[in-house]
Amino acid sequence: MKGKKVDLILHNANIICLDDINTTGEAIAIKDGKIVEIGPERQILNKYRAEEINDVKGREIVPTFYNSFLELDSEVNFSYLRKMEIKHLEQGFTEVFVHNITYNQLQILLKFSTKMELVWHVNLTPSSNNISFTRNYKFKKTSKLQIQGFTLSKNELKEISEACAVAKSKNLQIGINFKEVKSYLSTILKTLNDYKKDHRWYVFNLDDNDINSLKKLEENNFFILLNESNHINRPLFVFGTYQSSNSIFLNLSNYTKNNRLDYIKSLKSISNWASYLSFTEVEFGTLQKGKYANFSILETPISTTSNYNAIYSNATYIKGKKIYSME
Repeated sequence: MKGKKVDLILHNANIICLDDINTTGEAIAIKDGKIVEIGPERQILNKYRAEEINDVKGREIVPTFYNSFLELDSEVNFSYLRKMEIKHLEQGFTEVFVHNITYNQLQILLKFSTKMELVWHVNLTPSSNNISFTRNYKFKKTSKLQIQGFTLSKNELKEISEACAVAKSKNLQIGINFKEVKSYLSTILKTLNDYKKDHRWYVFNLDDNDINSLKKLEENNFFILLNESNHINRPLFVFGTYQSSNSIFLNLSNYTKNNRLDYIKSLKSISNWASYLSFTEVEFGTLQKGKYANFSILETPISTTSNYNAIYSNATYIKGKKIYSME
């Protein structure tokens, strides 16, 4: 038989890789859960053979999405978590990002973490219990519950300082709700300013008129969440989705026609930009050789012409295995 053996080939596709050079392709070859090659259909079909070869009928294949903004109910249980995971899979999301997790919510998430199907990335409130937990927690990269760090919002200065110190010692993330803690900004930056390790700090709810604070944040390697007044040099747009009770929408409601995100940036805002924020860009977030084959086959392209656009996945794959299908 001709060609190199792989596990799966998908062809007759419009593959949008979302890498730095905007690579596209017509077919993808996958082996052992990772991408072997993406390229023209004839090239892939001639070069590789597989027991499973699927025609996706011209649909778009894009990296799976991170739900970048999810508020948990006060009562969190396994039934609720499973419902949320199914909703995410139906719409092409395989990673969940949640911030402002209370200590009680964290304990429930920990209880059910071994039963989770998706990976949950959480930022904690800087309460004394959460700070103590994080200080003593042994982090595992393989866990379905990833403690990313803290979101600073409506807290006392003592808690904020302690949270920054713990994040610094553990190589974790800090998120700043700027409007609520901007009076503490100097203390926050002083605590973090000699931290030389790789980090993914971010700030949102910015006062765009406070240019001096924006400059200080940029100088200290904070990523500014992209907003409608996008004059900032180093934007990182991650809060790109909105959830109703039944659907997840790409949220463009903050953008006017003059500064609306284009299609590629809209996809990036809930895929590789969000994966970068969660420290997983080496393995996920774009479709490239050697990365895990986490992708969604979109039922229809996402529209960026209106404020809220529902996302529907025809099929969702994690590490080359189909875990959801509309059909």
